[in-house]
Amino acid sequence: MKWSSTKIEDFMKRVFYKLGLSIGYHPWRFIIGLLLFTALCSLGFLRFHQLNNARITYTDSESASHVEARVLETFLQQNGTLNMIEVMIESRDNGSLLRDDYRQQIWDLIHEINTEITVKNSSGGQLTYNDMCEPYCQKNDAFMALLKLYHQNFSRVDWRERYFDFAFCFDLQRLKLIGAESIGTGYTPVLNLNHFYNNDVTYPTMDILGKQIFIASNIYGVSLVNDTNNIESFTTVILRYYMVYRETKPLLDWEAKMVSLLYDSHKYDLLRCSAGSDNLVAKEVKEMGTKSAPLLSISLGMLMMFLILCSFRYKRRESKPMEALLGGVTPLLAGIATVGLVSATGLAFQSIVVSTLFLVLAIGIDDVFIMLAAWHRTEKSMDIPKRTAEMVQVSGSSMTVTSITNLISFGNGVLSSTPALQVHPATWPCSVSAKTFAIYSVAASVICYLYQLILFPAILTLTAHKEYKAIDDGSKSSCLPEELPCIREAGKFHDRAWKGLARIVGKPWMQTLTILALIAYWTVTYYGISIVETDLAVQTLAPPDARIVQFKVRYDDVIRGMQTAAIVVTTPGDLRDPKRFADVSNMIKDYETASYSYGPESTFCFLKPYMDFLMFREAEEEDQAIVFTYAHIPDFLDSDSYWRGTMRTNETACALNEPSCLTSFLFTTGFTTLSSYREMFPLIQEWRAISNKHPDLGVYAYSERSTYADQTDALGDVIWQTLYSEVICMGISFIVFIPDVVSIVAAMFSLLSVNLGVFGFLSLWGVGINPVSMASLLMSIGFSVDISAHISYHYYQVKAPTPLEKLEDAFLNIGWPTMQGGLSTFFAMLPVLIKPSYLGMVFFKVCLNIDALADLILSRVKTVALVSIFGLIHGLIVLPVFLTMLTSLRRKCGQSTVAPADGDQSSDSGSSTCTVPPHRISVKSFTVYKGQE
Repeated sequence: MKWSSTKIEDFMKRVFYKLGLSIGYHPWRFIIGLLLFTALCSLGFLRFHQLNNARITYTDSESASHVEARVLETFLQQNGTLNMIEVMIESRDNGSLLRDDYRQQIWDLIHEINTEITVKNSSGGQLTYNDMCEPYCQKNDAFMALLKLYHQNFSRVDWRERYFDFAFCFDLQRLKLIGAESIGTGYTPVLNLNHFYNNDVTYPTMDILGKQIFIASNIYGVSLVNDTNNIESFTTVILRYYMVYRETKPLLDWEAKMVSLLYDSHKYDLLRCSAGSDNLVAKEVKEMGTKSAPLLSISLGMLMMFLILCSFRYKRRESKPMEALLGGVTPLLAGIATVGLVSATGLAFQSIVVSTLFLVLAIGIDDVFIMLAAWHRTEKSMDIPKRTAEMVQVSGSSMTVTSITNLISFGNGVLSSTPALQVHPATWPCSVSAKTFAIYSVAASVICYLYQLILFPAILTLTAHKEYKAIDDGSKSSCLPEELPCIREAGKFHDRAWKGLARIVGKPWMQTLTILALIAYWTVTYYGISIVETDLAVQTLAPPDARIVQFKVRYDDVIRGMQTAAIVVTTPGDLRDPKRFADVSNMIKDYETASYSYGPESTFCFLKPYMDFLMFREAEEEDQAIVFTYAHIPDFLDSDSYWRGTMRTNETACALNEPSCLTSFLFTTGFTTLSSYREMFPLIQEWRAISNKHPDLGVYAYSERSTYADQTDALGDVIWQTLYSEVICMGISFIVFIPDVVSIVAAMFSLLSVNLGVFGFLSLWGVGINPVSMASLLMSIGFSVDISAHISYHYYQVKAPTPLEKLEDAFLNIGWPTMQGGLSTFFAMLPVLIKPSYLGMVFFKVCLNIDALADLILSRVKTVALVSIFGLIHGLIVLPVFLTMLTSLRRKCGQSTVAPADGDQSSDSGSSTCTVPPHRISVKSFTVYKGQE
């Protein structure tokens, strides 16, 4: 392993040296080439589009719930695109909605929604809700009947007026009436007025003209009269609008107008109205990304100031503020190329990808610091092309190690169909959003690496002649002195500080203290991991003041009283067969008696009303058995059109009384008490067990919470698989690039400790497991490995007889650039605090690598300082402690540390072991230096 790894290392050095030499002699060729590549990638913006549907992008695309959802959508979407909207109505004083004025405003609001909101289709025709709701126009009729019945029961009007008003509101042909008779061949209702006059408004069902109407799924916060089931009041109403149309735009336009009516019109001042739908969630998620994107300019500005500040050196001619500025712009080109290139493949852009652009800035700036430190360590007497070659050789290897570890970290998400990693596509779930984030991050890591490895050395080559001019010809006067004493003092402090840290790390008492601190740290981490919860709430995808978030918070609390599950039977078979009919009836009963079920009274299925219809139509004697037949299904649907939306029929087959008359049907049943996705998962599993109990019926049960609930079960295992597999993959990359057992063991230990800590402390801060935190964990692994890889790689590279000297040399050469990279990450992520959102705050908590401004951040983000120091404490203290301990242990066991051979640093390659402290950069002119022949 040692020999093969050394061969790879030698090969990399030769390649990077030749690349650097070529850049040094022909910088413009590489600059123009990358600019042309950027322009070519920009053509991909022609295919740029966004996808922000949280139900699709943040959940497992191959989970059982997605299969169930597709079955239901296929069943419902019979006339075009389906859009489902929920409207929640409450009183502004949180009181009863049955008060006269409130009841009247609800009635007027529903009337306006149903009839007065108009939109245009592509041909210019006017459309209302009633034009786009078939066959689901009657979804809210039960609540409308409740309002009308309550109004008439408590109004002083003649009973005849009550009847005709009620008939106007509620289509009597949809109701099975007590007292109805069969006249001839038709199903003509004969009204028993006494039944109507004595109707009460009861809960959870009402008896309206002899038909039981289930209203518990529409009204919430119900108060009953004494010990009866008569409704005294309710505080919340939820209405559901199912809309189907062949064009999508009219549906979205209608939704937008309805949302404007609810939130902005202020016409119904007594009511507090809100709405939710998948489209509204998608719009909010998209808006979050749109608001975050301009923050990139703020990040860039802060990074530019930081870069320029760090670019000054003791000798002014060696300072490089212009180069620093251009080095900071390079990641922008990389970001443009990344988005354009990925968009060209047709992959949709998602809001979570905005964080990738911050990531590009952080990675790019980190590489700038590494290359500038390498440049300043080269011999000043060498020609510029050779200095460039040596800089690329030294920094290229280090950049490659960290870039490959980042590539592996994010690449696991690309190659899998899980939120982070998958070994086999059929075994683990997929989060489209996490995978998209991983794809963009992989592309960004590779492109940014290539841009910085090629473009920045070319810039240094073009401007480095000023250093030579100052030496050969004497420098001109400037507003700045030729030498900056403050920088010299900072350099001296730099050396003393890093040497002091190296000496402290090697002390036995420090090693003991570190181990004790780690034990305490792991204890807290274990506790955090033990209480971690999956959290896939839509509330985490938008700012807390967003309308959809406020709707979902209140909605989740309200619906605990009653929810419904939709069950689609795709292969009902021949219901004329008594055994088959019994199987279907027993299946329905199984769902009605499942855990948390509301019971048979909450079930809406066509079978019982249809059998009642047959009884009135065909039974000659009261005790005559009714035989199921398909022949009368068309007449049944004509007499009660409500059921059309729940049945898929073929009238030709019905006329022939064949089973193909009924190809599939849907029924709903209620359940109660549960609300959170975590609570829902066991119930969903029970539903699936019922479906599996009746495989020949092709049963699929679905609730709107099923999709997210599925992911709660999968993410717990996936996150551990992700963490361990990432560490293993990092270990493999270390074996290739750092062929030293001590460095590999110490770096992997540090990496595992950092990420376990991030996982545990995120849990303690209330951040649950979800696709956003999964993507954050990937980013955490990528960032935390940078410090470990830099320190371990340089520790391995140093030729020194003792661990102390090796550590001193590594700290002096890479310690400050590593901290600069951490600070650049800090500045790149800091602007997310301006527009706080769950996504931004999670990334901010996870990605910070320094606590320099911890006090400022603590005023806005609780406990962020703790997260910010994990990476640096492990990279600069824990990792060095274990490096020195393991090196000493190996030497005591009789094994000497193997450092790179002298041949690796041969003069023909231009490498150097000079340990000049790694200060910063500068830029002067764009004139090409012409070296001596």
